[in-house]
Amino acid sequence: MSERELINQYLKSLSIYLSRLDKSDANDVIREIESHLYDALELQQQQGKPSNAQVILDGFGEPRLLAQQYVEHVVNGAPPPEGFNAIQKVKRGVTKSLFYTMAFVGYGISLFLIVVGLCKLVMPEAVGVWSASQGNSITITISEHNFPQSQEVFGYWLIPIALLSGGFIAGLTTKILAALKRIIT
Repeated sequence: MSERELINQYLKSLSIYLSRLDKSDANDVIREIESHLYDALELQQQQGKPSNAQVILDGFGEPRLLAQQYVEHVVNGAPPPEGFNAIQKVKRGVTKSLFYTMAFVGYGISLFLIVVGLCKLVMPEAVGVWSASQGNSITITISEHNFPQSQEVFGYWLIPIALLSGGFIAGLTTKILAALKRIIT
């Protein structure tokens, strides 16, 4: 039996024992172990040793016991098996970057809309949503010089629309960030 066939057989057996987990969690575990197996084979080859998949598989232990450790970790919160932390760190890193990006974009749009609404109160002729080119172009401007042959779309209705939209987006962003924070921790 070739090395690849041995590894595939081991992973199939492992996936059977991981059936208590959600499909996505089980697939994460399978991918992680597969990655570790092939990394170990590659390391053997780089060190000039003959690659032996069976020795590596023996080091991982029986699929049933390894799967039991992963299931206990995911379902009951037991300490993770050695190596499981690597994939969790990647997930947390992605979630953290999503958290900060969401905060920047959500609160940035909210702040912009609130500023537009407040500026419309102070400079009503210079701030607005303008339609130009027979409706083919719509711009939000804070400028004394409007586009030629353009019409203001919302007029004074821009004030409550911008303020309410800005407040809604800020609230929505806060709720999304709270959900992401629960995932991170």
